Amino acid sequence: MQPILDIRTVRSDLYTYSLGAAPEAELQCGDFFDTAERCLLDAGRGLYLYFDRVQIRFAGFALGSYPVARMIDDPPGLLQELMARILRIYRMRAVPRWNPPQAARERLSRA
Repeated sequence: MQPILDIRTVRSDLYTYSLGAAPEAELQCGDFFDTAERCLLDAGRGLYLYFDRVQIRFAGFALGSYPVARMIDDPPGLLQELMARILRIYRMRAVPRWNPPQAARERLSRA
């Protein structure tokens, strides 16, 4: 089992996080941090003795499983990786899906 870390922006300069064993069962940390890196570090310090990996969500995006040690050893590098992943998700959603014209669909279905 991996815990789920959900980091959220409260304001442009304020972040918080919650931890849970399932998306529905979350425990709010109750603290606010000036950077998302500080959220990663604080959560990592709390999880380090009990878990090797954590599922990370940021602003509602599920970003995958990451080593808890990275949250402590390299929060800026991990956050940079998370932000790059969010950008890829945004780009994938923004790409229009190709929908062939009706005549092409008919030809494809007969092939």
